[in-house]
Amino acid sequence: MTPEINPFELPDDRKGWRGLEVSGRPRRRVYTVLETEHALVTALLQIPGEPGVRHNHESGELSFRWGGDMTPFITWHPPGEWHGGAAEAKADKSKEVAEGVALLRSQLKTGAAEVKALLDVAETLQEQIDALQRQARNAKGPAGGPGLLVDILFPPFRTTIDDPAYPEPRVITGQWYD
Repeated sequence: MTPEINPFELPDDRKGWRGLEVSGRPRRRVYTVLETEHALVTALLQIPGEPGVRHNHESGELSFRWGGDMTPFITWHPPGEWHGGAAEAKADKSKEVAEGVALLRSQLKTGAAEVKALLDVAETLQEQIDALQRQARNAKGPAGGPGLLVDILFPPFRTTIDDPAYPEPRVITGQWYD
């Protein structure tokens, strides 16, 4: 007989949290749905505004995701591919802009108050753009309400977490609870 699994009724050793060490972010509830020598299946509840963290899996990850409106998405992250959190943010131009502004400032001659004022405006605008990008990343999550994510990992079930939100990079073998 095929087992039916209700994640909410699993014993305590098959449920936990992720992101407890990440300040200022919601915690992600995690359930171990199935753990065998062939597959590790995890169900995660996703709350709107919950960005996740940058990580990869040694053997890859197959994900089935349903957004708050129950729209399904299926993704495959090949072995070693970074995904989640900071990995999903687009390339950041702020460093490039800061270097350009610094170069222009170094070339400024005295008496160029208008150019200095313009560079000050450029720096202020870049800071505002950076703040908006952080807000957009932190607002990521399922639209319309909580979502469900089912991840399937394959042996050796090794995950590497390397995200600026975590205190330090880490490698976890097996289920990832904080």
